[in-house]
Amino acid sequence: MNRTFVAWTRTIHIYLTMAALGLMLFFAVTGFTVNHEEWFGATTPRTRNVSGTTPVEMVKAEDKLRIVEHLRSHMGVSGAMTDFESEDEKFHVVFKGPGRICEATIARPDGKTDVEIKSFGLAGRINDLHRGRDAGEPWRWVIDASALLILLASITGVILWLALPKRRKLGIVAVVLGVAMSVAFYLALVP
Repeated sequence: MNRTFVAWTRTIHIYLTMAALGLMLFFAVTGFTVNHEEWFGATTPRTRNVSGTTPVEMVKAEDKLRIVEHLRSHMGVSGAMTDFESEDEKFHVVFKGPGRICEATIARPDGKTDVEIKSFGLAGRINDLHRGRDAGEPWRWVIDASALLILLASITGVILWLALPKRRKLGIVAVVLGVAMSVAFYLALVP
């Protein structure tokens, strides 16, 4: 193999893996916490209720933007608004973010507001970030970039391994065994 190519590959591999280290560690840890959510309390929400009043003029005007901003600033609501239903007697507004769901009910006649905030804790938050759930489009790009960095780190690692003639045969055997074991586990264990 061309020595210059191998030298560039080694440099790219080293700096790419160091740059992606935090992301690789994050997805490794959260891969484990996603697989064992019940161990980390990420399946049982902690619920908190907040009551208050939304100004009647906002409610009567059905000013969705001001209502949403009022809920955020006065009722402890966070996350992206995912639903805003207008019914005869009330509004029902839902906000979702990683590891958190906030549901607000606003009575039309008097603006009485009840908010239920469900939090799944830190484990629920990082698990949702791992999945890209309720984290927004920019975070989805972070996940895609992470996958690309890990893929490039893997490819450069394989190229470096192939550049070692004494270890090449043993490496090929290890890769073939690893793939065969993965396929065998899938066929044997996945319904």
